Amino acid sequence: MELIAETVMDITSVIINDDSSMVCFEGNVGKYGRVFANHTYIPSTASKNSGKFYGEARTIMEDGTMVSASLQGVFRRDGGKINVLSLDDASNGDQNYVTIEIDLLEKKSTVSVYDAWT
Repeated sequence: MELIAETVMDITSVIINDDSSMVCFEGNVGKYGRVFANHTYIPSTASKNSGKFYGEARTIMEDGTMVSASLQGVFRRDGGKINVLSLDDASNGDQNYVTIEIDLLEKKSTVSVYDAWT
């Protein structure tokens, strides 16, 4: 897999529900320009420290083009940190593997985007 972007995104909100939590992100992500995304985490354990997630992303690229993407994968939480493995399917045909390290206390996430097919 080829690394195509690395960045730090801001966490703009965290929404807590009985059976899930949502985290919203915003930041510049390489060729995708400005990215707005959300993840809904659904725990698979009573301790709520791992499970699956789904989400959506919208990007505004430098030329004004918008790309949308569905996001899905798994997560593992340790204290205030969450590690995410995501497979993203974008409306422009891109399919990416993404690793994310979230620091809830700092409200930052470190994102690495890989082309899933190279």
